[in-house]
Amino acid sequence: MAETIEEELALLARVVDEAEKMGIDPWPETKPPRPWARYAIASFMVIMMLSWVSKILFRFVTV
Repeated sequence: MAETIEEELALLARVVDEAEKMGIDPWPETKPPRPWARYAIASFMVIMMLSWVSKILFRFVTV
């Protein structure tokens, strides 16, 4: 455990240096956002709402 901030920063610098030597990028570029999960959840919610509304409306139908 580091006792001072300087020791902690030196330790972190060594860890980053070792990671870069092993070919690991400690700060990779951010991936572009992919909204497919939102579309999937939204379509599922629409289907569920239509199902619930149709069940409720079917109660009032006389056959």
